[in-house]
Amino acid sequence: MINKYLLKNVSIIFNENPIARAYLQLFIKNNLINNKIIYLDNKVIFNNFFLKIKYNLFFSKVKVYLKTKSILEFIHNIEDFFQLERNFLIEMYNFENIFLFKNLEFAKHHNINNEFNVKYFRSLKEINFLNSSNTILKNIFHSKKNFYHIHPGYLYKVRGADGALNSINQFNEIGASLYLMDSKIDNGKIIKRIKINFKKINFPGHKSIKVSDLYNLWYAFYDPALRVSLLKRLLEENLSLNIFEKINKNEENNYYSFIKKDELESIFNEKVFAKN
Repeated sequence: MINKYLLKNVSIIFNENPIARAYLQLFIKNNLINNKIIYLDNKVIFNNFFLKIKYNLFFSKVKVYLKTKSILEFIHNIEDFFQLERNFLIEMYNFENIFLFKNLEFAKHHNINNEFNVKYFRSLKEINFLNSSNTILKNIFHSKKNFYHIHPGYLYKVRGADGALNSINQFNEIGASLYLMDSKIDNGKIIKRIKINFKKINFPGHKSIKVSDLYNLWYAFYDPALRVSLLKRLLEENLSLNIFEKINKNEENNYYSFIKKDELESIFNEKVFAKN
């Protein structure tokens, strides 16, 4: 049974991307629409019309993907694997989802580390923030708030970029870690982490899709599903944000960079997708 109380006092730092959309969807599904959403931009610049333009520009390819039959099958296979409700990864892309929340606010600048944002966050009564942006947090720690992040890799074994793909390529596994952020990359106290053997994904016709689109699809659907599955598990296991795992100092600690474009095709064909 899901204990929604664990996230009742957690606000989302929203930056228009698939991760943020997935977090919104999970909160909506669990009726956490009273939670505060901090949109990482300045309201002086945006109104709903311009927000829709920004959304359409960012998700133009996703909207095309959602009209493709083989891609929809791929999406449903991901949902089944991570035990997400059918169409979770489709419905999360509804533009209007963000307006279902009763406490939507705008930050003071698009850069979270901007001095005006530090003052803004310091003034908020909320303490805990789930970060959906990929910006390295620095000055914002001066606000004296707690910033949590879900990394798509088993920390500290897999740190850095392309977490899930590097996990598959290096160890034939996937992982995810929820941790309390500090000023170092993929560092901080770990609350919950998982790792499981990777099962190749059935995606008919994937070889006819450009590698660049496969990469986009990965980050539009698989990556957010992995992160949300960990957040969902946190709720189901009734874990606390204030209790941290004890880490063995002898555990692996690896840092990986973005996978080079010429390596992606072989990784997708040989290690990620099942042969049809």
